[in-house]
Amino acid sequence: MPWFVVDDSAHMHPKLLAATNAGLGLWLRCGSYAAQHLTDGIVPAHVARLYGTPGQIRKLIAAGLWHEHGHTCPHPKCAQPAPGDFYMHDYLDPYNPSRREVEERRRREAEKKARYRGRGEQLPLDEPDRTPPPPRPRRDEAGPIPAGWQPTDADVEAAQLARADAGLPQLTPQQLDTVTRRFVRRMTDDQVRAAAWGGRWQGWVERERTEPAPASGGTVLQHPAMTKSQQQRAGLDRLRQNGGHSA
Repeated sequence: MPWFVVDDSAHMHPKLLAATNAGLGLWLRCGSYAAQHLTDGIVPAHVARLYGTPGQIRKLIAAGLWHEHGHTCPHPKCAQPAPGDFYMHDYLDPYNPSRREVEERRRREAEKKARYRGRGEQLPLDEPDRTPPPPRPRRDEAGPIPAGWQPTDADVEAAQLARADAGLPQLTPQQLDTVTRRFVRRMTDDQVRAAAWGGRWQGWVERERTEPAPASGGTVLQHPAMTKSQQQRAGLDRLRQNGGHSA
């Protein structure tokens, strides 16, 4: 059964109905992760916890859509995941290409392009690149960031997932709010204009570092260097706190 389905409950597979809507959402999102990262159907434990709840995970296992370590599914292509990880039932049969197949196809396409370039030729019109470039925003759509701009849920998920892939801790809602306020202020101070802000924000979140606080415990969020105007405002704030006298 493919990880993608038509959103039509009248024809939906019984396993998907048993997983409930919340479980189906987790199944789809982790299926997208597996396809993007070429995991051959393996769902790492940290990805499952990031995208879903323990209850949703149990529903997928009970419905037979996911397998835990030590499963006894007789399907020949249902791999055995590592302890803590999960496997998407019959992911590779026959709906999704394996990592080896994708990498082999990419290798052949790269060699084909190299041969044409070596002869000083372009690819024939009947053999275009398979992945078209993303549409570029029109210049007249670009503008300053709104004062109350907030990332979407998809932006937050993408940034947290990138941090997990890099072995970095997840940011708390308070830390995400701090990063967002600083991001909006920096974009405003630098007079940056753009048609979309989610990708820029994700880059900030992915680069944030946390470290133990020396005195009070907890964590301290490390932020990019302040702009000149931000430094001036910070200096004024310190003067006010010290009763108008510099420290």
